Amino acid sequence: MGNYDKGVKTGVWTFYESDGRLVERFNYTTNRLLNEAPLDSAGNIDYLFDATFKTGDRLTRPIKVGGSYFGFLPYVNFFKLPFDVTDANTNWFHAYIELLISPGGRLADYKVHLWSAQYDYKQAFNIDTKLFNEEDRQFIPATLNNEPILSRIIIKCSVTPYGDLDFLD
Repeated sequence: MGNYDKGVKTGVWTFYESDGRLVERFNYTTNRLLNEAPLDSAGNIDYLFDATFKTGDRLTRPIKVGGSYFGFLPYVNFFKLPFDVTDANTNWFHAYIELLISPGGRLADYKVHLWSAQYDYKQAFNIDTKLFNEEDRQFIPATLNNEPILSRIIIKCSVTPYGDLDFLD
C-alpha cells in the first residue's frame, strides 16, 4: 500500500504477506527503510557474502524493497524454461536464482541454475540485468561493520508444469 505522484512511488509504502502479515515499511521520499519483519528461518532464500568476518563484526544482508516475496517476484517471474516441457515431468527439475548485489546496491548479475538428475540436465543461464527496470535493479546493499560489501541472494525455486519458476514451498 502506498501512493504515487506522477507515476512515481512516494511517501511511506507498506508491504504485506498474502496472509496479511506486515513485511516491510519503506519511505520512498527519503529512500529509507523504516522497519522490516524478521526473516523466516524456514525460508528458501539464502544470503552469501564476499567478505571475511570475525566474532563481533556487524553484518547486514542485502535488502530488496518490498520484502522477500513482492521484492523478488520480478526475478522469479522473468525466467521461462528454454525448451518445451510438454513431455517432461517438471517435478524432476530443480532451480535457483542467484542475484549478485554490488556494494553500491545494484543488481550486478542475474543467473538461473537449472538441473535434473532424472533427465541428466544441468545448465546455468546468464540474463542481462538491463532487461529489468531501474527499480528492480536497486537494493539496499549488504554491509560489514557499516561498510557496503558484495553479496549474493539465492532464491530456491520450483519449476511449474508450464515451464515457469515459482517460489519453493
